[in-house]
Amino acid sequence: MSSKFDVIVVGAGLAGSAAALEMARAGLDVCIIERAIVPGEKNVTGGVMFKGILDEFIPNWKNEAPIERWITKKGIGMVTADSLSLMQYETERNEGYNACTLNRVHFDSWLADKAEEAGATLLTNTLVEDVILEDGFVKGVKTHHTDGYIYADIVICADGVNSLVAQKAGLLKQDISPKDIGLGIKEILSLPEETINERFGLKGSEGCAYEFVGEFLNGVYGGAFIYTNRNTLSIGIVVNLGSIAETSVNSRAILEHFKNQPQIKKFIEGGSLVEYSAHLVPEVGLDMVPQLYGNGILVTGDAAGLVINNGFSIQGMNYAIASGREAGKTAVNCIRQGNVSAQKLASYKHQLDQSFVGKNLKKFQKTHKVLANPRIGKEYPILIDNIAKNLFGFEDTIQPSLSSTLKNSLRGNVSPWKLIKDGIDIWRYM
Repeated sequence: MSSKFDVIVVGAGLAGSAAALEMARAGLDVCIIERAIVPGEKNVTGGVMFKGILDEFIPNWKNEAPIERWITKKGIGMVTADSLSLMQYETERNEGYNACTLNRVHFDSWLADKAEEAGATLLTNTLVEDVILEDGFVKGVKTHHTDGYIYADIVICADGVNSLVAQKAGLLKQDISPKDIGLGIKEILSLPEETINERFGLKGSEGCAYEFVGEFLNGVYGGAFIYTNRNTLSIGIVVNLGSIAETSVNSRAILEHFKNQPQIKKFIEGGSLVEYSAHLVPEVGLDMVPQLYGNGILVTGDAAGLVINNGFSIQGMNYAIASGREAGKTAVNCIRQGNVSAQKLASYKHQLDQSFVGKNLKKFQKTHKVLANPRIGKEYPILIDNIAKNLFGFEDTIQPSLSSTLKNSLRGNVSPWKLIKDGIDIWRYM
């Protein structure tokens, strides 16, 4: 294997493989370095992929990629100890096929294979320990192997949250605060395809994606999810590390509490555990984005904090592919022009800012502060439970009016002033 390439990509996740594929197609000599034995092995995402970026990037991907199900049903649930209030949208129109569920091990391996087919070199089971700096420029990386120095004109960091490579290059000035990072814990439970279809009201390749907040969080900022795959369920939580530290709540206990809630238990009952994993994910959007470029180096994907949670939809995988492509395009242009300085590589950030990735990051840059409101997981699920119980007539009494229901439900739960304040924040930032 050559020890000198045009570009080294650190990380064979979605961002890294997308960058490599873009550059290899353009004829660059690219090396992808991945610490796992198989690309995707260390990824935890549930995960839902939106199709727009792939339609443009790999037009025939729907017929080639390992897809689990197409999302036709999506919802948000408020959970109390013994109730579930679910708001959902379901469609059978074509726009219902804009997102699908994936198994990241299978999908990441497929995307890395596409990069290899285009000419990239994939080096797995290899840990990058440092960058090679010469005259203020990143000139390559040092791996854990004996004589593991690999050189390149540009290094692209796609090695996930709190990127070691970006830190070594000086693009992360200090360690990221725990309040900026989420801990994702996911289980994959095996269930017969027919059972999944029956429980979630699905047929054929239809799938659903649910996100939840509620009492199971025990005061921790975060949420839970259930996504349907072909013959498995992805179930898990994402909780803020800073919030975990402040409350001293065990994250594993949160997941077990969620799984044992009566309505959730009905979804997963009888499922056999086939996989358990945990991973760090960026949580605060634009406020977490580091310096994205330097002399001979670019940062992309989760390493760049490119994840959006607008309260109704969590998106990161499509952002990873989009940002990886932009990093790849920038690398191609700069190498062809013989200039890999920070000044020239800055065009990457400009292009990213003009894309849907940058525009959404800016639009929802304050949303994480709304979602961190402790009332989201405590008072509001109980409030919604009280309102639903009265409005839908679960008691044999004179049915209350909507106004009296709201008034009585607010009493002792959330003050009107807090409700107004929270409503204004939601209106402004979500």
